[in-house]
Amino acid sequence: MNKKKLRNKFKKKLLQKIEKKYIGFHVYRSVNEQLPFVFWERLTDEPIPDGNFNDTAATIGERYFYRLTQVDASGNESAPFSPQVSFTDHAGNRFDQNPLVDFAGYNMYRSADKDVPLDEWERRNAEPIPTTEYKDEGVKSGEIYYYYVRAVDSNGTESAPGEIIRVLRK
Repeated sequence: MNKKKLRNKFKKKLLQKIEKKYIGFHVYRSVNEQLPFVFWERLTDEPIPDGNFNDTAATIGERYFYRLTQVDASGNESAPFSPQVSFTDHAGNRFDQNPLVDFAGYNMYRSADKDVPLDEWERRNAEPIPTTEYKDEGVKSGEIYYYYVRAVDSNGTESAPGEIIRVLRK
C-alpha cells in the first residue's frame, strides 16, 4: 500500500473514532427502581454535555430513581448507569445525597433471600425507629437474614435503601 492510501485509511479510522466520542448524557427516570430499563422515561431530548440536570417536572414528595446513558455523536447510547447524586443548599453547602430535611426515623426491612427485589422485603416496624439500634424479635436461632434500612420523613417518604447486611442469628 502506498503512503497516500495508508494516510487516507488512517484518517478515515481516526474520523470514525472521533465520531464515536461521547458528546453528552441522556437522563432517564422511574418511580420503580426494579422496573426494566426499557420502561424508564427519558427526560432529555438532546444530550446534556456535562451531566448536570435539574428535574423541573418532578412532583414534590414523589420518589424517583434516575439513570444516565452516555451518547456519542451518532446518537448511540451506552448501557445505563446510576448518576452521582448531589444536593447544594441555599448557603452553597454541597451534600452527596439528597438529605431528608424532616427526619422521623428509619424503616427496617428483612428478607431470608438477598436476591429478592427490594419492594418484596418485609418491613419489620410499624412506626419509624428513632435510632439506628434495632432488635428483631421474629428470628430463629441459626438462621441467616438480610436487612436494609430507609430513612423516613414525617410524611412517610423514604430515602433510597441503605447497604444490605447479612446477619446470622445465634
